[in-house]
Amino acid sequence: MKIDINKRLTRGSQRTLAAFSATLLGLLSNKAFEEITVNELCEKSSYPRATFYNYFEDKYDLLGYCWYCLVEKIFIKDHECHNPEENLFGLFDRIYDFCLEHITGLIKILKYNTKEGIMYNHFRMYMNTSTREIFYQCSQTKPCKIPYEILADHYSNTILLILEWSFLKENTCSKEQAHYYLNYLVAAL
Repeated sequence: MKIDINKRLTRGSQRTLAAFSATLLGLLSNKAFEEITVNELCEKSSYPRATFYNYFEDKYDLLGYCWYCLVEKIFIKDHECHNPEENLFGLFDRIYDFCLEHITGLIKILKYNTKEGIMYNHFRMYMNTSTREIFYQCSQTKPCKIPYEILADHYSNTILLILEWSFLKENTCSKEQAHYYLNYLVAAL
């Protein structure tokens, strides 16, 4: 992004960022990310192209900002490093509950943006990186028989695997079942 979102933003900047991200998410409910243009984003959000480029490098940058906002809503970064296993289930629950709460919108977006598409892969990469960072930080608070990087990758990939199974493959999977699967997959450590 061209602006530092970690600094205090003006109300105007907050409105502009919110408008562009809401517009992109709305468009994703009706078409594939690959079909969305910057012109369309600007037209639908009622901002000129120059404003878009004051904030973002391109539409991929805006997509990254949408994932940043999603992570903030789920509070992924709001965690305490008790132990990796405890954080695993707490983090999983937050993401699972968020997906369940927004299942209708998720289904609409995934109708046009399949697992093979850019949007889905961009999302997966962003979530994987975010969760990996959390587990890597927490892993270092407890001695482990394997490198922390491997443990962080394992936990991050396991969360995404169970979420995909629960929501994207049209399996009816309760949170309790998902916990069982998650527990089983991490018990090998």
